[in-house]
Amino acid sequence: MKISFFNTSGYQIIDDFLTLAECEGLLGLVSNYREKVELPEIYRPMKTRSLRYYVINGEQIKNNLSDIWKIYQGAVNELVNQLTGEQYIPLDNIRVGVNVNIMPPGRSEYRWHYDRTTITAILYLNAVEGGETELYPNYRILLKNGNQAQIQRLLDSFLQIRLVRNAFRKKTLIAPRPGRLLIIRGNTCWHSVRSVEGSKERINIILAYDIPGAQFPMEKDLDSYLYTQEKAISSDPNYLQATWGAAEDFVLEIVI
Repeated sequence: MKISFFNTSGYQIIDDFLTLAECEGLLGLVSNYREKVELPEIYRPMKTRSLRYYVINGEQIKNNLSDIWKIYQGAVNELVNQLTGEQYIPLDNIRVGVNVNIMPPGRSEYRWHYDRTTITAILYLNAVEGGETELYPNYRILLKNGNQAQIQRLLDSFLQIRLVRNAFRKKTLIAPRPGRLLIIRGNTCWHSVRSVEGSKERINIILAYDIPGAQFPMEKDLDSYLYTQEKAISSDPNYLQATWGAAEDFVLEIVI
């Protein structure tokens, strides 16, 4: 596993990070927890691909699903640092740091976005029809000056135009498989989740890491947007949505 590949590509797939038996064990823990707690359905409709899923947040995981918490604090964090050659740590905001995302078939999807954090890992626990993670690796030109929000928004919008994407990047699709771990630079990989089909829920664990002391100005509004059913203050508190047309799919794809 070479550091240079991740730094160039912006993503890395590690198959069989967990065994099938380990995935089934975690799925059993999630199922048992869901029998005790009613999870909120987060639904933020959009003209193209919406945000719709159920979530177990990091506070719930720390207090009730210790096996998942240990993976977040231990094995995945170590692998991220080995892969990047940097020292990333779990987030101070426990609620956000690790989640279980549950996407029922027929109506669930996850809108196009960049993450607030530098590193995002997705640990798939089962295989389903549809539900592929779509991404444009290292696609964002990220301005270092955080005060240039409007310029960043315009730049992001330009790169999301279909003809621009078609000219500069191929879309990569990663299918859910038990035990597969996908690690991406979440703040520069533009990514989404296709609609889940068939009859099975798509269940995966999201693990986020960043540098010590990292701060996110939009955190309060974004947490409300992603974890509650409250009316959102903004239609897009973090994800810099295109202003020159909808984010459209196109046919050039690398399927993995």
